[in-house]
Amino acid sequence: MLTSLRKFYFIAAIVLPNVSWASPAIQSYRTESGQYAKTFLTTPLDSANKPLVSTYKGTDGQWHALTVSQQICSLGKDGTPQICDDLTSNLIGQPLGVAGLDSNGNLTGNFTGTLNGLSVSDLIGSGSVLAPISSALLTVSPQTVSGEEPLLNAGRFPVVSNVSNAADPFQSPDAFYIGGLPTQGWDATGLKKNETSRPGSLVVAGQPWGPFNAATIESLLMGSGVDAQNGVCAADWRAGAGHFCGGDGVAQYIGVTNISAMIVGNVSSFTATSVILKTPLTAAQMAQLRVGMYITTNMVNATTVPTAATDSWGNQKLPNPNYYLSVISGWSADGTTINVSGWDIPWASSHASGQIPGNQSGDALDTWTSNYGYPVVFIGNPNNGSGRNEYLDYKGYNAGDDVTGATQTVGQATATAHMLSGDEMDLRYWATRPNEVHLDGITVSINSDSGGIGREGLSKDSYAMALSGDIHNMLILDGPDDGNIIEGHSFYLHGQQGVKTVDGENRPIQTLFGFTGEVDGDSAYNLMGWEKKDLPDTNGINGASFHLGIVDNGYANTLDPSQNGAGEIVWNHNGANVGGLSLCGASGCGLDVRADGLLTTTQQLNAQSTITMTAGNQLQFIPSDNNGYSYWYAPPSVGGLTLSAKTYQGGDASITGYNGTFTGAAQVTGDVTAGGTVLGKGGVSVGNGQSLILFPSTTGDYSYLTGTSATQISAKTSVGGDADISGHMFKENLVTPASSSSACEAGQFTDDANYHYVCVANNTWKRVALSSF
Repeated sequence: MLTSLRKFYFIAAIVLPNVSWASPAIQSYRTESGQYAKTFLTTPLDSANKPLVSTYKGTDGQWHALTVSQQICSLGKDGTPQICDDLTSNLIGQPLGVAGLDSNGNLTGNFTGTLNGLSVSDLIGSGSVLAPISSALLTVSPQTVSGEEPLLNAGRFPVVSNVSNAADPFQSPDAFYIGGLPTQGWDATGLKKNETSRPGSLVVAGQPWGPFNAATIESLLMGSGVDAQNGVCAADWRAGAGHFCGGDGVAQYIGVTNISAMIVGNVSSFTATSVILKTPLTAAQMAQLRVGMYITTNMVNATTVPTAATDSWGNQKLPNPNYYLSVISGWSADGTTINVSGWDIPWASSHASGQIPGNQSGDALDTWTSNYGYPVVFIGNPNNGSGRNEYLDYKGYNAGDDVTGATQTVGQATATAHMLSGDEMDLRYWATRPNEVHLDGITVSINSDSGGIGREGLSKDSYAMALSGDIHNMLILDGPDDGNIIEGHSFYLHGQQGVKTVDGENRPIQTLFGFTGEVDGDSAYNLMGWEKKDLPDTNGINGASFHLGIVDNGYANTLDPSQNGAGEIVWNHNGANVGGLSLCGASGCGLDVRADGLLTTTQQLNAQSTITMTAGNQLQFIPSDNNGYSYWYAPPSVGGLTLSAKTYQGGDASITGYNGTFTGAAQVTGDVTAGGTVLGKGGVSVGNGQSLILFPSTTGDYSYLTGTSATQISAKTSVGGDADISGHMFKENLVTPASSSSACEAGQFTDDANYHYVCVANNTWKRVALSSF
């Protein structure tokens, strides 16, 4: 029994390796004629120089002998073949020797000599190659722990001609990968063996030392040309003086252009899932095709998507993209047919399946973008270009959020980051001299090349910077107090530093902001805001004023706002109107609003239209002292002054005042009620049948003057009796009655230069002589 066990164990030691890790040998293959041919199988020698495998069982069920083969790795000095086993350890790292590997399978020495006819030192700069190259492109798998591979890869995804053969149709076979690859590699179909990847990173260290590509450490250039160059110091320095730049150096350069299509193919016809070309693609063109590649037609539909477009402000935009496009899913071996996953106009409101370009209602050939005049397809080019697109994506469920979104309960998080940042620029500097270092933060420079039409070539909705989105703070500007937050020809914004005349500082005036608008190209209005310290010894806002006004000419960021003023609004004018504001012209202020809302003026008020007081409010004229008085005034040049008192409903209103003074005629269609004296320096006219009512100083009855006829005024009491008229002096026109029987009424009197006449009875005059005294 023991012997049997030993025999079984011996057989297992030989057979199990062949069974456990070897793949079945292919015993036959199909020729081009379709016939099957037998595969010629060989076996190597073992360490005893005996065939490793002597016979095998074929598909016919019979045992067949194997032919012995041996791999030759070099020749001896006499030309005899040398097997690979003859290479000893003393040849490791030696010329014409072998490369040594460490325990992780990494090379222990650098490549030297040539590689595919090119100097290795030129190819890799004499740097260490960390792992073997195992494909026509590159697969680099430096291991840190056995089984953790790969880290770098190029060509992992093969080029296939049909999407059904693609291991991952969303990956590029032309991409170079650093990290993010499965630690256990891929299976025979190219699919990942596990979900765990090695974290990768890229460190590129260098020094720019010349123009063009030598001026950058990294250049990302969009284009399909060979030996592409960036645009840093892009001048031919071989031409000498005038062709040197300032010696720019750039860490990263991004070059974007409207890249041409790899292939423009003439179309014979479209189907719902393909395009048939008039001229088959050449072998070189077919080699450029990729599953997942863009393909765009020149067939448009202005009915589905209108061509003309404007933005929210009415600016003309580029024509709406209304062309059919798709993605390549495969192609025929003869190059006549390119398969797609369907055609669509992505910007349309609906997306029906089965669309065929040129067969839909409204389809037409494009005349704006390409204008070929016949159907074509553009293969392998984007329809727009961006220098960089940053995508920040926060997943709350990684941070412990309820995945259903129904509650705000925090669970077990797998991510601890709660802040995402886009571009960040940090400048740290050390300098000992003023103006020693200059910083350009973000610079957007837009210019038209010579020969074009300039800015008119840009669509009206073009912009240098756009900020949009649902966010609490769209833009935060946080600069030094004494610096400029924004400085431009049309807009200027200073820091929050204002005026100060204490603690050893003397800054009596400070511009805070300004807007500039040119007039006729040689002058300008500047709307500016500035502070002025009016009372140097008074601390705080009580001693300073704020001004919002117009300053003539120049630019706001360089102007002294106290000069060339063209009118302003002043808060706390001259430090004497705290809480109020003043309206000022170029040479003075005339209208003040006090803190309590009272409106005052130190200048003459000329109203060219109606001043209306509504809702029971009053227009008051208050004297500046006890002897002065206020008044309405119209210069003689404009004729008489008419005051109309109206209610807001359109009826006549009363005019109430302390004193009324009229240097000319005052025409009042309603009542004039005076709590004081109505002084008529000219005539005070009362309409026919109207009264001039005189109120006593105490309550009770009142007296009034009434016009009893066109030529008479009677003084009456409110109870109907005659009233007395008394005064300091009575002035009348000197009139001489024609005779003692001239018409008169009893009580009437008059005077001339010689006599005082009294009408003692109707139509009866008597007189007394006047004498000097």
